[in-house]
Amino acid sequence: MSRLQSNCILVAITAAITASCIFLFNGCQPIPQLTAPLQTACPDAAEQTAPVEDLRAIAQDMGPLAESFSQPLSAEAAHRLKQQFDRRYFAPWTSTEPLFKLRAVAGGIERLADRTWYGENRLRIEPERMQQLLALTDREHLPSTDQPGIVVKPAFVRVLPTIRPFYEAPDDAPFDQLQFAEIKPNEPVRILHASKDGAWLYIEASYANGWVEPDAVRLADAALRDRLRKADQLVVVKDFAEVRTEKGKILPQPKIGTLYPLIGEEQDHWLVEAVVGADDRRAVFTVARIAKADARRHPLPFTPEAVADIGNQLLKTPYGWGEMYRNRDCSATTRDFLLAFGIWLPRNSSKQINAGPSVPLTGLSAIDKETRIREQGVPFRTLLHLPGHIMLYAGLRDGKPVALHTIWALRAKTGNCPEQKYIIGRTVLTTLEAGKELPLSKGTLLDRLDRMLVLPVAD
Repeated sequence: MSRLQSNCILVAITAAITASCIFLFNGCQPIPQLTAPLQTACPDAAEQTAPVEDLRAIAQDMGPLAESFSQPLSAEAAHRLKQQFDRRYFAPWTSTEPLFKLRAVAGGIERLADRTWYGENRLRIEPERMQQLLALTDREHLPSTDQPGIVVKPAFVRVLPTIRPFYEAPDDAPFDQLQFAEIKPNEPVRILHASKDGAWLYIEASYANGWVEPDAVRLADAALRDRLRKADQLVVVKDFAEVRTEKGKILPQPKIGTLYPLIGEEQDHWLVEAVVGADDRRAVFTVARIAKADARRHPLPFTPEAVADIGNQLLKTPYGWGEMYRNRDCSATTRDFLLAFGIWLPRNSSKQINAGPSVPLTGLSAIDKETRIREQGVPFRTLLHLPGHIMLYAGLRDGKPVALHTIWALRAKTGNCPEQKYIIGRTVLTTLEAGKELPLSKGTLLDRLDRMLVLPVAD
């Protein structure tokens, strides 16, 4: 064997061992040089737990932010706000016409059939099933009745009369596009329609409309409606508080923002009236007790203590699209927080930011957006909006605006790798640049921020 041949063999063996591959040589050819840079391997999982620096650096506690809050409402402003809240909250009972355009509702139901949907089994929903659901709505006769009602247990509002989900893609959970909201016990509604099989009722609350199961709603007669509207109200400040009747029966657990007529108090408990169903489909009041730590007189004053109490309770909430599983999404969080203080809001992010004259932020630099928030925003009374998401401005940390918000995930993309979802999945306190250390696909929250709204606003 010649020296040249020996060298070729040694080079080949070395290359094979180094690369952990088998190279086949046809004679002694030069080893090609790697001229392209090595690419980092893509992450294996499509979804990951978010390594968001903000969640480590910012204490998930409203107390420090609330301590600097110093803009309470005057007594006169609070009185006007309470009157405004009552007008809107009781609108299903006082309005002379439907709160939502029924022709648009019927048209929206029909347009659902023109889209492709996927079910809980990740398979496409058959056209036959869609047609059956559309037939159940009996939309040609909407409305078929008009009766004041009240919710006697938490009620999930659905876009179609079914509990089964509609997803836009096979892997789009938890975003069931038929899930709209949860209506709380004791809330006024108007009953406008029933499905053909009688298994669902179409109702309107002050902020939501859709289909609910009949056992969640009862008719509210004039005496009950009058009594509820004139009573002093108690607001629940702790999710899933215990409400127990005088006979010891536990009533459905309320969430933050649920209102009860206050009729008295004991040393450790409030005495309230809660609605329950009678045998004739009517609602009746029953006396119940709620621990004083779980409820307060409504509305709460804008004090640091109250702000911290409500905010810290909300920080315990997992993400729930349309309040699925009795959790919250972004607009449910802002709504429930402000409801406790007597500020009424619509249900979704788009309607919330349009609830008054908003301050435009589109086109501003990140620095200018932060400056405008610092100068014009009022902590705990200012909504910050970007397409598809809404947050509550909670004040400053090291000169940077901080927001309370409920968020599902941040999206990031590295090179040619598929887009990653970094799951947060809960209510959090972050800056407006949460995840800036990641290769965010659409930029930061601050980059996409387009408007803010300072509350309250006049009717």
